[in-house]
Amino acid sequence: MRVLVIDDQPEALKQIEKAIASAKDTRGEPFEVVTEADHKAALRLLDKERFEVVVTDMYMGPDEDEGLTILHELTDKSPITIVLTAYPSIPNCVMSMRAGAWDYLEKVPEDGSDAYENLLRSIREAIRHRQKDPEAGTSRADTLWVHEHMGDLMKAYPGEVIAVLDQQVVDHDPSFAELEERLKQEFPLAKPAMISIPDTRVDTVG
Repeated sequence: MRVLVIDDQPEALKQIEKAIASAKDTRGEPFEVVTEADHKAALRLLDKERFEVVVTDMYMGPDEDEGLTILHELTDKSPITIVLTAYPSIPNCVMSMRAGAWDYLEKVPEDGSDAYENLLRSIREAIRHRQKDPEAGTSRADTLWVHEHMGDLMKAYPGEVIAVLDQQVVDHDPSFAELEERLKQEFPLAKPAMISIPDTRVDTVG
């Protein structure tokens, strides 16, 4: 399971990476951790690659509004986004949750608990929740995107079933059942939209 960690402090980034990489996911497999020190670079990475979990600090730009805009983008691109901050506050917590964050955690918990244990617990709870309810990871925008691009899709995938996630075709197959089985393995925490593309080609005899 892939995790993207974003933090502009090199030492913090290293410690978070180490804590997650040394743990295992709910299937008993090690996490694959990728780190990024810049939020905008992280957004560009998320446009190219998919991560099941994003762990991010709250430093996201010169002002609060930009930070919340970036957090909205992060939550749109990942099934699970967890905020880990050194400067916790109730207003920021409320705004983060409204922006779609799964959890809001302190880097130095006031109750004396271990921040990394808290983080790993939150990641596992989020994963279990998503596995029980994969529809929660489905973007309504994906179905709309298919309808808007049906002409091009009919040319590219005539007669096939396509799987669309984050407004991209992530897989396709003539068989619905075989495609569905692959998707369960490839995307355990999100459910791509599966849509049958009609074949309107007409055979011609020359």
